[in-house]
Amino acid sequence: MNYYTMKIKVILLLCFLVCNVNFGQVLKDKFTYKVTYNLKFRLDSTEADPKSEVMYLYLGDKISRFSSRAKFYQDKFTIRGNSGTTSKMAKTDFPYIYYKNRSENSIINSVFIPKDEYFFEQPMQIFNWQIKADTSSIKGYHVQKAVTDFAGRTYIAWFTPDIAIADGPYKFNGLPGLILEIADTENDYVFSFEGLEQLSPKESFKLNLKQLIKLDRAALEAEHLEYRKDPMGYMMARGEADNFEITPEVHKHYKEMFGKLLAKENNPIELR
Repeated sequence: MNYYTMKIKVILLLCFLVCNVNFGQVLKDKFTYKVTYNLKFRLDSTEADPKSEVMYLYLGDKISRFSSRAKFYQDKFTIRGNSGTTSKMAKTDFPYIYYKNRSENSIINSVFIPKDEYFFEQPMQIFNWQIKADTSSIKGYHVQKAVTDFAGRTYIAWFTPDIAIADGPYKFNGLPGLILEIADTENDYVFSFEGLEQLSPKESFKLNLKQLIKLDRAALEAEHLEYRKDPMGYMMARGEADNFEITPEVHKHYKEMFGKLLAKENNPIELR
């Protein structure tokens, strides 16, 4: 083998490796279905009445995307292919977006912390399901019962073999059918099925992970907590609030207010 032949082979190999790395960092799909859930939850265990939010699950052949409805409208660009504009902030108690990448068997947990989007990954196979013989019906769909333990809670799920997609709300997946309803045994987090819509035309989706900052889970959660404890101080310390003026007294008041709000979040969906 002469020098030029060797050089060409090396160049081709490098191109192949680069292309494969880039391919793994870009998530692309077309969403076929949109599933709507109503989530009733007690983020503050001392409150007698649960709060509620509407949640969306978008399903494609390889990728799914789950978030609150408010987060969906806040971050429309993640569905439009990173080329659209972000709508105004919408209030939600669930700032994360969860992408299940079935081709890589991974869950991508992403969250926006001004002015960047961060993410960490975890495997999809984090559920040990026990499928029961019990059956029922939910909005005309035949469903079957399954039970699992996850992050400090025991969950009862109802999935439908009529929709052969091994997915569900939040991170839940791995059953032989779409999870329509799931709740922990304390009813602190109850996902109820509201409806299934077939999208026509299909909704194009693209997410370039190279545009996000990857951290491990502990580091990302610590960064997010630092922001939530003192959003104004966080942004000012990073030079992201140049046109924003606040007196030390007012800043102290806001820090105390955010601290009280965080203290009430004593019952997260994942207890450990």
